[in-house]
Amino acid sequence: MMMTDVRRGRIVAAGPRVMSVRSALEWAFGPENARMDFDHSGAHEFDRVGVSPEWRMMQQAKLGCRVDGGGAGLAPHVHPDAAMIAAAVEALELNPMFGRKMAVLVATHARAGTAPDWRGSARRHVVPVGWDFDKEGASIALEAKGDDWSYRSARSRNLRKVGSRCCPISFVGGGSETAKRRRAYLDWCGALLEVASQLRVPGYLDTIIVTSAQPVLSPWRNRS
Repeated sequence: MMMTDVRRGRIVAAGPRVMSVRSALEWAFGPENARMDFDHSGAHEFDRVGVSPEWRMMQQAKLGCRVDGGGAGLAPHVHPDAAMIAAAVEALELNPMFGRKMAVLVATHARAGTAPDWRGSARRHVVPVGWDFDKEGASIALEAKGDDWSYRSARSRNLRKVGSRCCPISFVGGGSETAKRRRAYLDWCGALLEVASQLRVPGYLDTIIVTSAQPVLSPWRNRS
């Protein structure tokens, strides 16, 4: 059976699509351009075609209040399921284990089709804290004004003062950075697991079935 996508005038197959949570997120924040506004109690937070009033009441009960004002509503030309996926990511802000920073991180990686970089340099080394460009457009280390210092001329013995320029540096790499990156990757996996559990609630999505497939939990163990 075939049906027409009214919003875009194209022919699509009927029936729900089966996706992993990562694919669903990349679809919602990529082609569908879903957005987050972190409005958890707006008037349009639960407005969605195909959702019964009983379902809305259950979601409002979770908030502990009645939804009666504010809200941004659905953005134009955004699939309703994409908006609901964005709402599930927004809800990470209310979870003390994740917060708004993680919600933004999940959406950012979904929009770019990437995952947090769990790699890291095993060797600790020094890098500039920033980069600049010279007159020819070549990349150079960022310089900053240093302290003024004084010295006496070897000939006249007069005291002279000069300014200095320095290159601020930082140490990167090593075991501590690798552990930090891996922890951030695991936190991202945990956030996707939390979002997936919401997306699999019966009736939450209309046209998508989210599978239990998750990103590889410890990809560094599979490195050759």
